[in-house]
Amino acid sequence: MAVLTLVALLLALKILYVAAVAASIRVTRGALFVSTSRVRIHTALNAITMRPGGLFVDLGCGDGRALREASRRFGVMAMGYEVNPLAYGLARILSLRDRRVRIVFRSFWGEELKDADVVFCYLFPDVMERLAAKLERELKRGAQVISCNFPVPGWEPQEVLRPGSSRQRDPIYVYRIPAFPAVNFKALGAAEDCIERSAS
Repeated sequence: MAVLTLVALLLALKILYVAAVAASIRVTRGALFVSTSRVRIHTALNAITMRPGGLFVDLGCGDGRALREASRRFGVMAMGYEVNPLAYGLARILSLRDRRVRIVFRSFWGEELKDADVVFCYLFPDVMERLAAKLERELKRGAQVISCNFPVPGWEPQEVLRPGSSRQRDPIYVYRIPAFPAVNFKALGAAEDCIERSAS
């Protein structure tokens, strides 16, 4: 009888997992809910500094472990977006005791990220170009971006980390939005040449 109960429970969990994936696959484009290892989260957070009261945002927060660790370590507000119902429910339950952690069941694509001091993500390469445009448009100067495994196209990382664990050696890219907008000197020179030609 105990074996049948265990089999029924495992089958129910499997059905719940498949239903959660099916509910979110259109938004995630095939990305599944897999928890980021604690080693990777610790490595990433060791590379940044945050002031108490700052805002840490996780785009696709899974079970919320990066949010809870950032809140605990830095005393910051931590905001997570999740579209997988199973991951969302788990994150909410595990984060109940931390009042600085907020998790919402919706896609981050329609949300403004202008108040974020740090953005953390572990997303598929096929969305990274679109993400780069969103972050460039919305993030304030000095904000930091942490991307696990996949670089942000066209951005120069401030640092590329590789955790010490032999099983967790995939790169973690750390970026900082420049304090001042980058000057494209080549374009500036071409514009000056054009002005000089039109003046003469």
